[in-house]
Amino acid sequence: MSLGLWDELEAALTGRACWVERREHDWLLDLGDGMFVAVSVPWRIVSEGRIAFARDDDGQSFGRSVPVDGEDEARRLLGAKLITRAVVDRQTGDLSLHFGPETRLDVFNSSIGYEGWNTRYVIGGRRWFAIALGGGEMAFMREEA
Repeated sequence: MSLGLWDELEAALTGRACWVERREHDWLLDLGDGMFVAVSVPWRIVSEGRIAFARDDDGQSFGRSVPVDGEDEARRLLGAKLITRAVVDRQTGDLSLHFGPETRLDVFNSSIGYEGWNTRYVIGGRRWFAIALGGGEMAFMREEA
C-alpha cells in the first residue's frame, strides 16, 4: 500500500536529528544528508510541559546579563535527540516535530497568503520539496534528476 504525500513527508522526517541555525530572514532546521526545514513563521520548542524557547525569544534579555542566543538554546533543548514523530496538520499546514514524549518543536503556518515553511526530504532515494502555502495548503514537488 502506497502512502500519501503527507504521510511520506512525515515518515521521511522521522528518525532524523535536528540542528537549528539562525539565518538572515529565517531559521534552518538541518536534518542532515541534504534534508532541511526552512522556517520563516513563528516556532517554539515545548519541553517538559512548558514553552522552553520560542523564535521571538532570540536576542531578548528577560532581565538576564546576556541576551538569549536562540541557536544555543534550541541546540541545548534538542541536543542529540532524534525526531520520533512528525505531524503536519492537514488543515493549517502547521508542523510538529516530536523528540520523544517530553519535547517537541512546533511551527505555526500563520498567514492566508504567505508561505510559512518549506522542506527538502528524501523518499525512495529521490529528493522532494514541500511548501506550506498560505491558508494551510501544501504543495509537493519531486526534484527532477
